[in-house]
Amino acid sequence: MARLLSAIQYTEHPILSNTVFLAAWGGWPDAAESATRSLRELVRQLSATKFASIDPEDYYDFGEQRPIVSSEPAGSRKITWPKNEFYYWKAEDGGRDLLIFIGVEPNLKWRTYTDIVHKVASESDTKLLVTVGALLDSVPHTRSPRVIGSSISTDLGTGFEHIKYAVPNYDGPVGLTSVLMDRMTKDKIPSASIWGHSPHYLQVAQNPTLTHAILTEIQQFISAPVDLTTLAKESEEFDENLVRALADQQEIEGYVKRLEERYDSEEEYRQSPEPAALVQELEDFLRQQRGTDATADERDNND
Repeated sequence: MARLLSAIQYTEHPILSNTVFLAAWGGWPDAAESATRSLRELVRQLSATKFASIDPEDYYDFGEQRPIVSSEPAGSRKITWPKNEFYYWKAEDGGRDLLIFIGVEPNLKWRTYTDIVHKVASESDTKLLVTVGALLDSVPHTRSPRVIGSSISTDLGTGFEHIKYAVPNYDGPVGLTSVLMDRMTKDKIPSASIWGHSPHYLQVAQNPTLTHAILTEIQQFISAPVDLTTLAKESEEFDENLVRALADQQEIEGYVKRLEERYDSEEEYRQSPEPAALVQELEDFLRQQRGTDATADERDNND
């Protein structure tokens, strides 16, 4: 416990309740910075308060995750180390409070690092964890951004009954998002994961179109007011610039058309009812019919 306390630097100990915990990490799980930027936009719009951070010393190989040096307006030089920061936003009228974490995926001591994040989440009365990520994928920029939600929890808790995410079926190496979700599950805290898919052939530092789509998905988990108007305009300009930049690149154009065909086929499959859903619909229909027939028989007997 002493080790964990020494790694956390608090400026405040807020009292939160009925909290939704949103978390994202820069690095591998943050293609085009779409995941971390979505949470930074929330922090900015809500004027969320930073109250704690994790000292990076024990969790990074600084030969791999190098600090960044920059020039200050006064002419001095500043070194910025990997940041892992906690923010909070208090809801009014008994709504759900928000705990927001924006970090950089560590190189070392993942279990200890996860224990630190878990400690702050527990102190904040977390009722639901939502991790946010973004990955590079073979998707076309000419279609609506693909944002997929999954959950290892069959029940996300009161107020989230309408959200029906599929159980992930991925097998293979994982990121920090999966490690934290596993840690929270051991405390019986439900969790969900949101992943945005960024076109892999676009060499861009940021993708506002995907960030907008991720924030739209996040909105169903929070009661906080979020205005996406500015981000929508930025997305529109981004898309227009892409059209101009790729206009004369016939090789890319042909590749995108092939991606469009595959994307459309996959979306059609994804939107088709699953067999389990079809069976459920049939059972509901038959149950309704039995109820209707029973009512009719009762009416005939009374007559």
